[in-house]
Amino acid sequence: MSSHSIVVRHITPADFEAKARVHSQTWHETYQGKLPQWLVDKITPEFAFEVTKRHDPASVFVALVDDEVVGYAEFANPAREPSDYPNCAELGAIYVLNRCQGLGIGRKLAQAVFDALPTKRVVLWVLEFNDKAQGFYRHIGFHPTGQVQTEDGGASKELEYANFDVSE
Repeated sequence: MSSHSIVVRHITPADFEAKARVHSQTWHETYQGKLPQWLVDKITPEFAFEVTKRHDPASVFVALVDDEVVGYAEFANPAREPSDYPNCAELGAIYVLNRCQGLGIGRKLAQAVFDALPTKRVVLWVLEFNDKAQGFYRHIGFHPTGQVQTEDGGASKELEYANFDVSE
């Protein structure tokens, strides 16, 4: 796949359906058997499409390989609670289809987000059991802050990561 063309750009309405399919598929690939089944089943392409329509396209990037959407990233600026650091944004999501992981797509998506933000201070939340994602985030300069939150009615514990020293 290294000879294929990888493009990362802002989402357009024409991408919404494809992004929603990737959103649903990556959730199932990543969380099947690790999160409660009701939660995994909730993330259908239809559900993901409704979520996608509510997001500002300026805060969403898609990754395409040979014109096929295979990943996406979203950000929030400022970061959402409980993160409350000054001048800080949040990498809200970054997902790439399993078959396309390891090609540098995640790094390109993250870089697109970083380039779009007016701040260099970024936090993110990652599920405690997701060692692969934690490794990726460490590789691109993030570290755990020690902050923890519980999501989905206690179904999952998330760890906060930051690319800056939160004690500053």
